[in-house]
Amino acid sequence: DGGVGMAQALGIRFLDKEGNQIGFGGGELYKITKIDTSWLDQRIKDTIITIASDVKNTLCGPNGASAVYGPQKGATPEMVEILDMNLKHFAFIIQKQLGKDILNIPGAGAAGGLGAALIAFFDAELNSGIELVMELVKLEEKIKDADVVITGEGSTDYQTLYGKVPLGLAKIAKKHNKPVVCISGALEKGYDKLYDEGINAFFSIVNRPMSLEEAINMSDELLERISKDIFNVYFLE
Repeated sequence: DGGVGMAQALGIRFLDKEGNQIGFGGGELYKITKIDTSWLDQRIKDTIITIASDVKNTLCGPNGASAVYGPQKGATPEMVEILDMNLKHFAFIIQKQLGKDILNIPGAGAAGGLGAALIAFFDAELNSGIELVMELVKLEEKIKDADVVITGEGSTDYQTLYGKVPLGLAKIAKKHNKPVVCISGALEKGYDKLYDEGINAFFSIVNRPMSLEEAINMSDELLERISKDIFNVYFLE
């Protein structure tokens, strides 16, 4: 919904042409004609907001919030098209009323467009999530002393290239000539492009045909098995 639900919860009112507040959800955004920030919780003005985003998706378009994340949440192609149009309308109103262009900011499309609203209404600073966390925990120092780096995620695919954790780890590991192994619940379309980014090997924890529900329920057992196999090979003399 472009972060509109979050903004509504903090007091911002989104009005239609009749002056009434719109409802909740991305399907309502096309109704917005005016944004009333006079009811905004004033404590926000004294708050510095830093966004930690693990993707670089823009608000709209082929790599936007609706196109990339809509299908994951059950949106049909028709719904994706409508949601994308609604987000474009929302961005147009923001540009017209607040003078801020949120349409093509990398990362603004994260979390359904929440990043866009945080930037538009609260002047939030957008940062790479993995870089922020790595800096806080001094991860590079730990990788320097490692023999091998193990990373992973629920599903590794082309979206991982947009700044997710495995990519961030791989870049640092590559810098220090450390091998990287990625363990995932599933290896989907586009994961192989990550070989060029410093990940040396990919493994799916699934060892036979099974449903997603079964894989989730057996995740501990499956992860233990694949980890054992990986290290049996790694320490082979």
